[in-house]
Amino acid sequence: MRPAYRAFVCVLMAVSSATVRATNVTIEPIGVNEGNATALLERSSQYYIDAMRALILERFKDEYWAIRWETLESTMRKQTLARFEYHFERHGVPAIRVYHAMGGPPLSAMAKSAFDGPTPAGTPTSPGGSGEPETWTTSVDSIDYVAADASDTAYFTGFDEVDVRGRILPTQGSVLEAFHVEGSNAALDPEFKALAAIENDLREGIVPRGGMIRGAIGGATCGSCRHAMRLFSEAYDVDVRVSQMFSSLPRISQRALLASGEARLRGLLLVDTRTGAPLLARDVLAGARDAQIRQSLSPRAMGRSLKGMARRNNSFRLGPIRLQRVSEGASGNESPPNPDVGELQPGC
Repeated sequence: MRPAYRAFVCVLMAVSSATVRATNVTIEPIGVNEGNATALLERSSQYYIDAMRALILERFKDEYWAIRWETLESTMRKQTLARFEYHFERHGVPAIRVYHAMGGPPLSAMAKSAFDGPTPAGTPTSPGGSGEPETWTTSVDSIDYVAADASDTAYFTGFDEVDVRGRILPTQGSVLEAFHVEGSNAALDPEFKALAAIENDLREGIVPRGGMIRGAIGGATCGSCRHAMRLFSEAYDVDVRVSQMFSSLPRISQRALLASGEARLRGLLLVDTRTGAPLLARDVLAGARDAQIRQSLSPRAMGRSLKGMARRNNSFRLGPIRLQRVSEGASGNESPPNPDVGELQPGC
């Protein structure tokens, strides 16, 4: 075989092999709210809202400045959610185990930072407050994170043999890798936590290899987590299909909806022309989570008075909902949605 032809065949085989492996991981976009992904993620969110409420009632009983409650609210609202279903067969019978995860540090670390950390800027200085924001450690393997997240299990209710929590786990012996993306440790992303929990169950024999993951993420997954999905798929022979939510539609899709009369813009929010309800799945989920937080974690909902304020019967609402930008492409560190993107390609 001639050298040039041999080189061509080797390249072709390498590309073909990489393509076969990559077909085990598929990332799909969710734009307009359809199906039940939003409702399922809202249920996942409720587990964490209820656990945070129980934690605060037990461990943070003092009066706090309004801005500390606002910090708690914004911290909980910005954390992304993931819900991964692992489908498999046990003794020839189809079975499922569902992994719910929320991004960020342990709940106890979030609450401690919000209520006991240095005084946030713009707040009346409390004794010992430095006015400087607290910085969370990002070492997932630190005893602070792994042990704290394990300890937080006591505040969660509703989990059983089918519905389980994807918590922060030690990385020793794992095939998964996580990188720092723009200063954030991707091991704290919800999809990584869910994968780590499934891997832990695989290694302990709770579920078998060779199953399928069908999941949804309440935001856009990062390159580090996509890499982790590929590693997971190849190591455990698992087909992975995950839907992610973008904060905007491709421009051509948005223009088509507006031109058809089905949608209109209310400020920067894309809404249904008839009902005025948000159309994008991510906006619908954000509104649902905001309602959950106000219903369960606001000072009024918890029967708490604000430090420095005598009146406690007033309705209390922290800050307006932050609207996602829909008239432009995806913002922040997201990749713009591409309706033609299906399966992940090697090196994505």
